[in-house]
Amino acid sequence: MFFSKTRFRDLSIRGKVMLLTCAASIVAVFAVAAGLYIFQLRNFRQTFQAELQTLAQIMADNSAAALAFNDPKTANEVLSPLSVKREITNAAVLGKDGTSFAVFGDQDECPPPKPTDPAGILDHGATWTVVQPIVLDGERIGTFFLDADYARPRAALQRLYLGVTAAVLGGSLVLVVLLTVRLQNIITEPIRRLASASAAVASNHDYSVRVESPGKDELGQLTGAFNHMLARIQEQDGALHSARGELQKKLIALETEIEERERVEEELRVAELKFRGLVEQLPEITYHCSLGESCAWSYVSPQIFPILGYSPEEWLASDRLWFELVHPDDRAIPIAAEAVGLRTGKFVAEYRMHNRSGEVRWIRDQAIVVPGTDPTQHAVYGVMMDITEAKAAEANLADLNKQLVDTSRQAGMAEVATGVLHNVGNVLNSVNISASLTLEKLRASKVEGLGKAAALLAEHEHDLGAFLTADAQGQRLPRYLQRLAGILVEENAAARTELEQLGKNIEHIKEIVAMQQSYACITGVLEDLPPERLVEDALRINSTSFARHGIEIVRDFHPAPPVRVDKHKVLQILINLLRNAKHAAEDAGRPDPRIAVTIDADGGRGRITVRDNGVGIAPENLTNVFRHGFTTKKNGHGFGLHSGANAAKEMGGSLQVQSAGLGTGATFTLELPIAIATPNS
Repeated sequence: MFFSKTRFRDLSIRGKVMLLTCAASIVAVFAVAAGLYIFQLRNFRQTFQAELQTLAQIMADNSAAALAFNDPKTANEVLSPLSVKREITNAAVLGKDGTSFAVFGDQDECPPPKPTDPAGILDHGATWTVVQPIVLDGERIGTFFLDADYARPRAALQRLYLGVTAAVLGGSLVLVVLLTVRLQNIITEPIRRLASASAAVASNHDYSVRVESPGKDELGQLTGAFNHMLARIQEQDGALHSARGELQKKLIALETEIEERERVEEELRVAELKFRGLVEQLPEITYHCSLGESCAWSYVSPQIFPILGYSPEEWLASDRLWFELVHPDDRAIPIAAEAVGLRTGKFVAEYRMHNRSGEVRWIRDQAIVVPGTDPTQHAVYGVMMDITEAKAAEANLADLNKQLVDTSRQAGMAEVATGVLHNVGNVLNSVNISASLTLEKLRASKVEGLGKAAALLAEHEHDLGAFLTADAQGQRLPRYLQRLAGILVEENAAARTELEQLGKNIEHIKEIVAMQQSYACITGVLEDLPPERLVEDALRINSTSFARHGIEIVRDFHPAPPVRVDKHKVLQILINLLRNAKHAAEDAGRPDPRIAVTIDADGGRGRITVRDNGVGIAPENLTNVFRHGFTTKKNGHGFGLHSGANAAKEMGGSLQVQSAGLGTGATFTLELPIAIATPNS
């Protein structure tokens, strides 16, 4: 072909638009030209025929008198005007007996018609002969005929039409090219910008690139979707970068291990054996069973032995063993989960099981349910994970949180505030990080991929060998499972490491709490106390720190009635506010760090205000400062202000914040109920 599909596919979009537009224009012009040519040719033939017949009728009528009076000279004069008609080659007036009476042109080249020939046109191809009887008073007295050259005017018409067509075609092409060049940017320029942005993203990994939308058409929608996709990718990329620090080395090692395993596993010959080998390397129990009136187990991985103490053979030999090992109080949980799986195609359940030695283990059962041809039989492919350690860590953390709450409520003003809250807070930061990482890893676990792979194998369980060796998707499945096995092993190891670290931190916290319990005192009692005393106690506790860092304390105490509060809770709130103000003033790097404390009363409430000239708070963070876990400090834990706001609310008061923005300082206002209502002034 003059222009192959490959060459067309490799053209730029601008070239494709240009080529297609020109091609369509040429085809359209040719189609119109062909139609017009056929129409003109037919019209010319009909017009030419009508003119000849009219001319023959006129000549016959004009020759009737000359023929009747036997006047050849007049008849020849009648024929002489035919000389101006170049297409008339011969003409003659014949008598009644067929003899030539008057002749125009070469009589020898024009065989005369017979006297009895009817009126009409004889088509000889290039030449036409027109026969017209000469009638006088209703009697045929002779015949007029003429020969016309049809080929020559038709050829002239064809040359004229071809010239016009060529001129129109050339002009159309020029116009199409000019219009295409001017207008194609409407289509190609947005696509070019998308292509340029895609290339920039691919080469520089710069997901902040955005493409200006050309409008609301399909290209505009595509550009909007592209920008939205880049925004999502940029958001996810930022999240990944923020969490990549500690895991970078592990990821590199994991990628190296995966690549090495892929290289080794490619040499294995039997796909089914590779699959079994990969599954059996997982630390979790992988299983397959048929769910109907009872659970018929068809496969269970060897990991069942270290977790529950039974070999795969013992497990598969009894359909009731699994149900008997489930804790009696939890047997309704897997039954309900299976019912959910029958409706939704998957389920996740956590329940307790007894191992062979009678020890209780927590199991997280996650599976997919594939409907069978028999409505009473459904295939279940799942993974059972031993989460006993995670559950124990959660229980320990819950107990520790409860213990910390009770301890903080009973803690003394100075020792507990500076000892337990400060020391335990540092360790709790590590506990929170470990727990968050463990939860994040469990949420991001790739174990669902194993269920999908199992479903794919179940779909081809009757032709498993052919699927794994001949099907492209099946050929990639063992390699995928190999990589998934490595990822799950790494996830399990990382979770265990975090849980071990979590246990160590919990033990550390317990030691700190035990050490500080000698300073505990009874709390929860509401007392009527002057706010000046509470503020002075809090300032006195932090006085050494203020002096060491050169913080100026400005007191602005107005007369205020006593407030009814739990003095230990108020003291903890004030100490936390003063320490935050100290850190904010230090971080601002100002030569005159200052904290102003104001006491007054308004609307039946006592009010204590702590104002600093520190770094300030961004407007978008004003609604988050009291949220649990939120902090802008590098080493902050994010629960001081949260617990302070809750404590103020429990006493019938409130804790509020104001800031004009970064670099303008912050103002925290603690409102407390007064002990004796005073009349409004």
